[in-house]
Amino acid sequence: MNIRTKLMLLSILFSMGALSFTVLGIASLQRSNDINDSIKKGIELQVRSRDVHSLMKDMVFDIFVPKVYGQLKSYTYSPRTTVTLRKWRVAVDVYEQAFDEFMRTQSLLDIQEDELLDQFATATTMHDRAMDRLEELNRSIEELNRDFSTIDEERFDKIFSDDTYTPFFEEFRDTTYYFVDSFESFMNYFIDQFTQYGIKLERQVYLMYGFLALCLTVSGVLISMLFSKDILEKISRVRAAFARISKGDFSVRLEIAGHDEFSELAEHFNSLAQDLKHNVNTILLLTQSVGDSQQEVFNLDDLFHSVVSSVIQETQVDTAFIHMIGTDPKRPGGTQIKLQSQEGRSADVDLQAIQKSIEQVVQTGKQKICYAPQLEERLQGLSSLIIMPLVLRKEVVGTLTVAIHAPDPAFTDLGVTRLSTFAEFASLIVDNHMKFAELITKGEAEYQALQAQMQPHFIYNILNGFIGLNRMGMKQGLEQSIIHLKDMLRYTQDARRVTTIGEEIAFVENYCLLQKLRFSERLDYRLKVEAGLETVSIPRLLLQPLVENAVIHGIEDLQDRVGVLYVEVFGTLEDGVSMVTIVVTDNGVGFDLSTLQEKEHIGIGNVRRRFKYAFPHSSFTVKSSHNNGTEIRMAFHEMHNS
Repeated sequence: MNIRTKLMLLSILFSMGALSFTVLGIASLQRSNDINDSIKKGIELQVRSRDVHSLMKDMVFDIFVPKVYGQLKSYTYSPRTTVTLRKWRVAVDVYEQAFDEFMRTQSLLDIQEDELLDQFATATTMHDRAMDRLEELNRSIEELNRDFSTIDEERFDKIFSDDTYTPFFEEFRDTTYYFVDSFESFMNYFIDQFTQYGIKLERQVYLMYGFLALCLTVSGVLISMLFSKDILEKISRVRAAFARISKGDFSVRLEIAGHDEFSELAEHFNSLAQDLKHNVNTILLLTQSVGDSQQEVFNLDDLFHSVVSSVIQETQVDTAFIHMIGTDPKRPGGTQIKLQSQEGRSADVDLQAIQKSIEQVVQTGKQKICYAPQLEERLQGLSSLIIMPLVLRKEVVGTLTVAIHAPDPAFTDLGVTRLSTFAEFASLIVDNHMKFAELITKGEAEYQALQAQMQPHFIYNILNGFIGLNRMGMKQGLEQSIIHLKDMLRYTQDARRVTTIGEEIAFVENYCLLQKLRFSERLDYRLKVEAGLETVSIPRLLLQPLVENAVIHGIEDLQDRVGVLYVEVFGTLEDGVSMVTIVVTDNGVGFDLSTLQEKEHIGIGNVRRRFKYAFPHSSFTVKSSHNNGTEIRMAFHEMHNS
């Protein structure tokens, strides 16, 4: 269930709760109104009862003399007998109507308590009996009025002297007693009980209303808390996953069960992490594949074939070409772009259709990316195509062209970046191969040092270090190491024979950083240059062979302690002359100085000859002993460029 549906259900729940409260409130209000209406009618019934009772007393005084009630002292003569009797009858009718209205109210009909139901039935029975008695009394009074229609003073004596009317007096007394003392008293009690019943019902309604409100509030809060807790937990997982992937851990997986937006996000995140890991691994595999092939490649054609084969095997592309600038045999002194190597579905690509684009990339040095809408009619079978420049010594000497055929998906931005990085690395490999060939041809000491620095085992160890960084998820360290390797390769390809101390120290630092991939905590290094000496000129690749010699022959064999390499450049004053001193020190296993002459043809010997050639009036000293490390100190006054 997605979040939107959950929110809708939550809103429906609260809406239904609000609707329930509204309906309950209306019902409660209606019930309260019904009860109040019944109570009002009960009060009205009590008033009508008193009217009947009052008129009955008036009839007594109208018909009988006070002698009947021995309590009265004065003689009462009333000529209103007929009028009072009529009013009494009307009052009885009004009372009976009020009783019927009261007893038929909905709240009375809905009574649930057994005691009130019994009282209701009793009230009905007593009312019927009271009405019967009142009707009999009415007939008796009518008979009395017929017999004594003359209104005079003697009729009272006649009524009392005639024993025939004695039952009438008893009937009048019993009816009055029953109506007032029995029925009316019971109705007052019944109405009072019903009033208490109404108050009790209202209290129950309020309690139920409060209970429902509490239940709805608690359930709403609990559901909201559970819902928010679920969302916060998923957000926390997403945050943790992004934190890990931002640190280079591309093996992280975001596991969120369900069918909501977070599960969809997890799927996309896992796909992204897998793509990133694949891209990083691809760069490593490409560089390792080309680096391994270098050990058996002896000409450029084989190297070009190795590059395009590696691209096809390790990336999403299915077609790859390498074009290089060469001599045009038809035009003396002219050049042309020649196809050097191809791999994959190359037969399906019309090279003539992209020839102008290749020439444009060679001229501008900027890569060109074409997607399906931009491709010409003869290239409609492709979903995308990239033409990347191959740069050697800051000059574009060719292009690497890769393509993807439809219906496979086109290049992503990450894929383009990966291929661009590989194209640059391929340029460095090709340049290195050419310089390697030059080293073999010329046999110069400077290129011998370069050869020693660029031996395949060094690159292989570095690439293995890259793979280790990737497995540990150290993205930043991997990126920095690749940058260090690129900087070293660029530096070694530089045609200059002279550099500055600052540039040489930076190159040595890159070398040490890459060696840290291999030795890890077993190697520590410190590079220090006195301020103002960074721009002093020295022969290029002067310090690196010494540093490499210290690492490989001095520190690598240490078993019981951390190897420390120290390179320091500082100014000194000797016989009043300002000198620049360079000291390379290690705490390695050391060696016997008597064997130094036997190793003069490599390492220290090469550096000594090149240093003495550049600085004829310099000093070059070596100190070393078994298990006490090695120190090489060079001091010079000025640069000699011959």
